[in-house]
Amino acid sequence: MLNISLLLLFASFVSPVNFEISLAGNFGEPRPNHFHGGIDIKTQQEEGKPVHAIGDGFVCKVSVSTSGYGNAVFVRHPNGYTSVYAHLQRFSPAIEARVKQWQYSHKSWDGEIPFRASDCPVVSGQVIALSGNTGASMGPHLHLEIHQTDTWDMYDPLGFLPDGVVKDGKRPEASAIMAYPQPREGAFCGKTRKMMLTFKEGLLPDSLTAWGKVGFAISADDFMEGSSNHYGIRYTTLFVDDVEVFHSDVNGIPTDMNRMVNSWGDYDEFKESKRWFMKSFVEPGNELPFLTTDKNKGYICFNQERTYKLKYVLKDFFGNERVYEFRVIGKKQNISQDSIPSGQRQELKWDEENAIDQSGVRVYIPKGCLSDNVILSLAADTARWSGKYSFTKKSTPLFHPADIALHITRQVIDSTKLFVKVDGSFLGGNTDEGWVTAPTRELGGVFTLGYDDLSPVISPVEKAKWSDAGTITYEVKDTLSGVDRVEGFIDGYFVLFEPVPHSKKYVCRLKKTPIKKTGQQRSLALVAWDRRNNKQQVTDYINY
Repeated sequence: MLNISLLLLFASFVSPVNFEISLAGNFGEPRPNHFHGGIDIKTQQEEGKPVHAIGDGFVCKVSVSTSGYGNAVFVRHPNGYTSVYAHLQRFSPAIEARVKQWQYSHKSWDGEIPFRASDCPVVSGQVIALSGNTGASMGPHLHLEIHQTDTWDMYDPLGFLPDGVVKDGKRPEASAIMAYPQPREGAFCGKTRKMMLTFKEGLLPDSLTAWGKVGFAISADDFMEGSSNHYGIRYTTLFVDDVEVFHSDVNGIPTDMNRMVNSWGDYDEFKESKRWFMKSFVEPGNELPFLTTDKNKGYICFNQERTYKLKYVLKDFFGNERVYEFRVIGKKQNISQDSIPSGQRQELKWDEENAIDQSGVRVYIPKGCLSDNVILSLAADTARWSGKYSFTKKSTPLFHPADIALHITRQVIDSTKLFVKVDGSFLGGNTDEGWVTAPTRELGGVFTLGYDDLSPVISPVEKAKWSDAGTITYEVKDTLSGVDRVEGFIDGYFVLFEPVPHSKKYVCRLKKTPIKKTGQQRSLALVAWDRRNNKQQVTDYINY
């Protein structure tokens, strides 16, 4: 909870909507490669709801994109915080005018548009946009974020909104725990691999045994009245014999540590079952500042033949609490050792720079990319433009980008058309002296080179309706490297073509362009480029 001084600081903040708030998602929910950075406010399954600035300030930036935030407004407040409103349908007229000016001057629909403090000041409660479903949104809603302006750390918006705006009296609930006996150091219930135990009416079996070093994780969700949505847990505490060994308070998340969610959560388990188990121990490379542990990093050392009392306390932002207790008997048991001594493993070290240099492939991984040591399982085969390579047997996300370079194994007409791909997905890359180098945030999968010298395909959509509707629509596809950008022209003058969310269509609404209606035949051109700079252009005519 925020202290009294902070509550006074944010007392002037108001709700971003003029109706009762129900959440589709809360702050800090674990997701692959990132925490949910804000709250998702339901908009009654509709777009076009007024969005209000939560406090005095000024618009400092607007972003327009087909991914991520989609259409978003950033408002800087005098108290040192910036609020972000994302997935918007459209902006207020004053904001829209400056966005259009930037788009036409840069001949680009998408981008980040900077605002000066004097361009668009706002007051608390002022309508700045209409809610929508743009970017990575999966349905109509408003995504609200709060960042500390200087550090850009993410904070829970619930701590900034007035009391009573969001109501919640339901307690969190846990469904299972996972035990992680550490390799060569621990055993749980006679086994040295991880083991899941499901709660039944809040209880676990009473015959659990352990010996040596064991970590635990819990799968739990928060809930709210009137909603079937599941939410992340704000506070988690693990006690052993009434002594706290682990605590998390999901708040103040540095954006450059977003991908450490893959270390705190059991990423392998999520990939397999789509279920997050959040660990109550901290791996050596995990630096998330809101996780605190005892001197053993949250691991429990079962080194006495006695009964250990474990207790999880789960609590949400509003103070609703649930307690789960279980007992583990310390019992001496054999701890198996690996058949391959650790000194003979091929490993990447979490606390070092790492490099893989094999025939045909080079990988450089900066220090700080790994949560723990990673065992390599190198494999190579041949492919059309290069070899194809894998480095681990499972998905291995990195905290920060690594560089992978693949050697070109056959002559090509234009080496700039080559790109690195992993499991078929485009990574990009630059060609230099027979190598193509690209950044990657994942070590798992199969890496190889692709080649794209084919232009995008442009197709008109319902052309007969263009003149009457005053709307021009094209579909633009590129199945290799993907569409990079689209530009449209009428009588040689640039006009905006906006991508239609969640489709491959681009639309020009003629009334929103500088082109004046004359009723005459006008020449039309649409140009599209893919991410290997292949270009396609179509020309047409329209009466307007």
